[in-house]
Amino acid sequence: MTKRDITSCYEKQIVNQTQRFLSWLDREPFSRTHGCFDRTFWCWKFTDFPGARFQEGIYALSYMFCNQLPDNCFTGNEKVLKWARAGMNFWRTLQYGDGSFDEAYPHEHSLAATAFTGFYIGEAFFLIKDFIPHNEEALLEETFQRAGDWLCANDEHHGFLSNHLAAAAAALNTIYRITGDEKYNRRSEYFLNKIYKRQSTEGWYEEYGGADPGYQTHCSFYLAWIWQNTKDKELLESLKRSMRFIKFFFHPNGTLGGEYGSRNTEFYFPAGFEILSSELPDAALIAGFMRDSIENQTAAGLSAMDTYNFLPMFNNYLFAAGHARDIDTAGSEMPCEKKHDTYFPDAGLYVKSNNSYYCVLGLSKGGVLKIYDRQKRQLIASDCGYWAELDTGKVASSQALQRSGLWEHKENTFNVKSDFKIVQRHIQTPPLFLGFRLFTLTLGRFRAAAYWLKNLLVHMLIHKSNKIPLELSRRVRFEENTILVDDHITMKGNIKVQTLKHGTKFATIHMGSSRYFQEQEIFVPQDDSNWADALSRDMNVDIARKIEFQSQ
Repeated sequence: MTKRDITSCYEKQIVNQTQRFLSWLDREPFSRTHGCFDRTFWCWKFTDFPGARFQEGIYALSYMFCNQLPDNCFTGNEKVLKWARAGMNFWRTLQYGDGSFDEAYPHEHSLAATAFTGFYIGEAFFLIKDFIPHNEEALLEETFQRAGDWLCANDEHHGFLSNHLAAAAAALNTIYRITGDEKYNRRSEYFLNKIYKRQSTEGWYEEYGGADPGYQTHCSFYLAWIWQNTKDKELLESLKRSMRFIKFFFHPNGTLGGEYGSRNTEFYFPAGFEILSSELPDAALIAGFMRDSIENQTAAGLSAMDTYNFLPMFNNYLFAAGHARDIDTAGSEMPCEKKHDTYFPDAGLYVKSNNSYYCVLGLSKGGVLKIYDRQKRQLIASDCGYWAELDTGKVASSQALQRSGLWEHKENTFNVKSDFKIVQRHIQTPPLFLGFRLFTLTLGRFRAAAYWLKNLLVHMLIHKSNKIPLELSRRVRFEENTILVDDHITMKGNIKVQTLKHGTKFATIHMGSSRYFQEQEIFVPQDDSNWADALSRDMNVDIARKIEFQSQ
């Protein structure tokens, strides 16, 4: 098998999307925004500031200038080089005096924007450094130093997101290699140690209080890239534990993750597994298993991404193509290809696989269930819990992250309890947006106020969870060819429920990186029964379901 055969699954997707990402770039040399990748800002003019993270497209330009891809007219093309340089120079103009950048709003001073752009543009700098005039090179090195200094002096406080900290560690490692200043390397190790301390003994990296397989694939890429540069044994051991955990959440049809994860994500970033495939057997197993999914666009991949995740995914495919190798996994099987019962009590996840089905039970998310037919390799049942609409117009749901152990396990049966909590359904309105922007442009310029705002937003959109007097008790029993789900919903107070329904696909927290469309979604049957009347009459309702498989 040739190198081109091995990388074709990535390269086909890259080539198909190249025109799309180049259209985001302001390529007019006389423009005030020459080199800007935020098309909504420079072309549509629908926003009032350019998001720095769109400049991550500079890495893709630089890669295509330096590497040959199928039907690639960009290799060695002078225009492409000029566009990459213009993008770098525009990125410099977005930096604050303190070294930071904005992602979501003005004066955010975002660790994510500083880390992600520092990494991708730093790696682009290595690719085309020899083609950059010395005066530009010096200015860029100053920009990297300021970004590195800011990352040395600042941290992330609104939540623990391992993928952000991994990107910060990777950016600092890159800036260390650009400048040679050891302080950036020490700070990179600081972020790595934070990740290690919060890594579960089960192997997962924390994302807003729990395990999230989709974001773990993203986090693993930055960690794998650092390991490739440092060969750090502690980092490799951490990644080994990560691989042992995450391999259980790749499904028989080539998808992964979902509403049983802390952030509900289902996207797959392949590059970390390709980088580690020569070192860790589990990484090789995952990389080989998922190449068909990339080829067939089964998982939430490049073609499904919106503007905010498209460039990180596009770059990730480039890194994956650059590191893919021939993988021999003969005699090895993914967990979704063999029989086992695997329980992760810290994450609140249980995985059951036999000849008939592959099932993931999200105990920490109120008993969320994903059930796959092993023989047909299809999702046949998706249970994201219940949602209830109250007479006040508010909506509550049984699906909420709660790793407090409100479940018990006896032989082949799990019992789990979950309170219904109000779903935060905030959207922007003109008055709200006006107040928000006035704050960011005035008081939001001060660091303490900026941190207060970020913490408030995360609390309102993700962590706030007002309980209502409604409770779900769920029993899930696993038999050889049958899964039995018995639900008992109890009203414990004076509320009026107008709608009570079961949902096959929904999420209850703000998460822009979730709910990308996958074909499996449209083939899962939906029960539209409304149990509100029965609940109001009897103060409780029992709902039973049986998922049966033919004997194998």
